[in-house]
Amino acid sequence: MEKELIAITEYCIKYDIEPSFISSLEESGIIVLTNIGEEKYISSAQLTEIDRYIHFHYDLLINIEGIDAIRHLLEKVSLMQHEIHELKKQLQLHQP
Repeated sequence: MEKELIAITEYCIKYDIEPSFISSLEESGIIVLTNIGEEKYISSAQLTEIDRYIHFHYDLLINIEGIDAIRHLLEKVSLMQHEIHELKKQLQLHQP
């Protein structure tokens, strides 16, 4: 399956955000951009995440370090929820 790529310049113009914000996310390892020639592109698979980060930064005034911390905590919560779900399934197997 081929992933759709969107030029960062077009994305930033469309959503009225600074390209430096997207670059900061990339430099921090929060997102991965694809370089083709002189242009950088973002995978359409990352759009939901980037929308969340834009909300954190522009609406809630959270800096890049805060976004990274929130991202790590959300990943940890998701893993814990999955583990709880699996434990509940195992517990149901052992109940009469």
